[in-house]
Amino acid sequence: MIKKYFSFDFQVIGKVQGVYFRKFTKEQGTNLGLVGWVENQKDGSVKGVVQGDQKKCEEMIHWLSNVGSPKSKIEKMIKTNEREIDKLQYKDFSVRDDKKQK
Repeated sequence: MIKKYFSFDFQVIGKVQGVYFRKFTKEQGTNLGLVGWVENQKDGSVKGVVQGDQKKCEEMIHWLSNVGSPKSKIEKMIKTNEREIDKLQYKDFSVRDDKKQK
């Protein structure tokens, strides 16, 4: 039986920059055995991609929607591009450097 993985894109809106949100997101994703990335956006939000076991992804969705980093204030989490995938597209969970954005 071929294992299927779950994948989704996310954007978190609220007080999520300058509060270690990306660092805590990476730690939470790694602790759940998920892969993907997270980065700051120019509009003050944070976006990324999460992939892995569906139940673990559901835990991450809850965390991104309701928990976040200790000093963050999440207004809403927008989840898009939900799908099943045959293989993971990332090796680990990373923080992308927002300085590379144009």
